[in-house]
Amino acid sequence: MSVVVTGIGALTPAGTGLDPLWESARDGVSHLAAIDRFDASAYACPVAGQSGFDAESELPSRFVKRTDRFTHLAVHAVRQALADARVVVGEDTDPERTGVMVGNVLGGWEFAERELRKLWTDGPRAVSPYQATAWFPAAPQGNICIDQGIRGPARTFVADRASGAYALIGGAEALLRDRADVVLAGGVEAPLSPYGWLCLETSGLVAKARASLAPHELYRPFDAGHGGSVFAEGSVFLVLERREHAEARAARILGELAGWGVSTDGYMPYYTVEPTGQVLARAMSTATERAGITGGDLGAVFAHGSAIPFEDVTEGYALYEAFGADAGRLPVTAPKSGFGHLLGAAAPADVALALRAMAEGSVPPTVNVDRPAPGIDLDLVRDGARRDTGWEHTLVVSRGLGGVNACLLLRR
Repeated sequence: MSVVVTGIGALTPAGTGLDPLWESARDGVSHLAAIDRFDASAYACPVAGQSGFDAESELPSRFVKRTDRFTHLAVHAVRQALADARVVVGEDTDPERTGVMVGNVLGGWEFAERELRKLWTDGPRAVSPYQATAWFPAAPQGNICIDQGIRGPARTFVADRASGAYALIGGAEALLRDRADVVLAGGVEAPLSPYGWLCLETSGLVAKARASLAPHELYRPFDAGHGGSVFAEGSVFLVLERREHAEARAARILGELAGWGVSTDGYMPYYTVEPTGQVLARAMSTATERAGITGGDLGAVFAHGSAIPFEDVTEGYALYEAFGADAGRLPVTAPKSGFGHLLGAAAPADVALALRAMAEGSVPPTVNVDRPAPGIDLDLVRDGARRDTGWEHTLVVSRGLGGVNACLLLRR
């Protein structure tokens, strides 16, 4: 049995749908800009990838009022993904055999901050009764199930920036264990509130503003000037099915999730990885072995590319540890530098882009790589997309604080 992707929904700083995300990634266009959602002038990183999604125009007003923005993004992205896959829950798939897997990191702080402000200024009776259900990371999962009438397996994965990758793995395993026929798997993040943004700043992961760099130049994976991530809001969901189920309903198959691997460094809570990259390499090797291929069969790597110097260097170490000499010839890219690191939705966005890249025969570039950092001996795709019509397999790398690693192997 194999797991295939039959639909994609996306809301990102590039716009609505996969097409604008792919086109801007392929063309090396940046969507990072100064934050206008709140006054971020006192923050170390006043730059973000901001989605222009207008929930009021797309979702019922009562629903918008009682839920946080990260739920709005997730519910709409799921609707897109189902439409793209031509699936109607209850008609094309049994609600009891339909699952939902969501990756998220921060929860819904836009709603929570507003209500906590009321608590301190106007007292407890001024706080919305939906405060208890709007902010917590599993809120999108529940609301997706309600919106679509889904009653199958549903879970939320909170594993720092690897959350979305874990959600995709959870979806694939639910299908292979015959617990579902269709799974909506992906991630969502809406970090653009004063407290949510402060949490990211105190994590030590963010790029600090520099007078020498414009906002769109601040996110620099693998570059000698790398100094951290620029984060973004958005949501990306994929429709996953067993191949035989997809073929039985004559679905359009976008690609296969052919393998995956996870590992945990168990290093330090506030460090991402142990210094050699060996444990991350184990996740990479497991993903390729599960797919029945070797490093020589890989055509591209969509790197985690956090632009945190320690992480960039150890990601390179891990590729060489896993694939030896083959690592030096692998095209490596991190297109998220153009639209921002989507946290819980980062890996699903990379998967969506990798599937389109293989279909189009074009590896999108990493923007802002002017001079590769010392110690990084990789074939970085920069200065424009790279044409390659022959590759069949792509590795997507995701990792989080404390050494939470998850790698996905995609087959065209």
